Amino acid sequence: MVTQVKLNYINRLLDSCLSDDDTSLEVKAKFIGDEGLEALMLCKRLESVENMDLTKNNLSHRSMPYLANCAYLQSLKRLYIGDNNIADKGAVALAKARFTSRLVQFDLRANNIGPVGGLAIVQGDFPRLQVFVVQDNNVLDETLISLAKSSSFVNLRKLNFYHPQITDEGIKALAKSKVLKKVKHINLARNIIRPDAAFALSRTKTLLNIETLLMFDTFIGDAGVKALLESEGLSKLRTLRLT
Repeated sequence: MVTQVKLNYINRLLDSCLSDDDTSLEVKAKFIGDEGLEALMLCKRLESVENMDLTKNNLSHRSMPYLANCAYLQSLKRLYIGDNNIADKGAVALAKARFTSRLVQFDLRANNIGPVGGLAIVQGDFPRLQVFVVQDNNVLDETLISLAKSSSFVNLRKLNFYHPQITDEGIKALAKSKVLKKVKHINLARNIIRPDAAFALSRTKTLLNIETLLMFDTFIGDAGVKALLESEGLSKLRTLRLT
């Protein structure tokens, strides 16, 4: 149960962290914790918030149902909830949130999410999502494979899969994706991918709009680099970062 003291603190926080037009709430690194988030979700002042940054707030799965079921987040478009510890249970709760169909940007980086939570998220409803950040969560290949087949991500422009323990299997599925045709920027750095992954991407018939591809700290080797640079499918590639 949220105490009046906590509610008073959250209201003061809103006074200082809510933008003048009430559309952006910046509470990054305020360490409000689960009880603080529960209290925050009771505030009617959230009705106009389009951008909400909850990064680094000591949040766990316990408070995710309050966020997911908040009746006031009617305008939310961008949610940054990285560097917390929501884990699989928290991700499962967020996958069913009231606001998923309205999100255009969703940043989940570094939340101790595994394949169970990753799969729950990519099987959710995100028809307007343009930017998706999964960085530093061990969601494994099955999450990327499922994402590559999900029509919910048809409007995605930017995909960040930095260091989620992806292998060649996941990249091969990505390269064949028929729903990610609008993606322009992909971060696949620090994954366990080898030349076969680069060869698969170089032969893509669908990811034809990629402009930026980050693949540093991988194992694609010189042959993989050559294949990417000479790829006809990646003719729009402008930035290939390998170091």
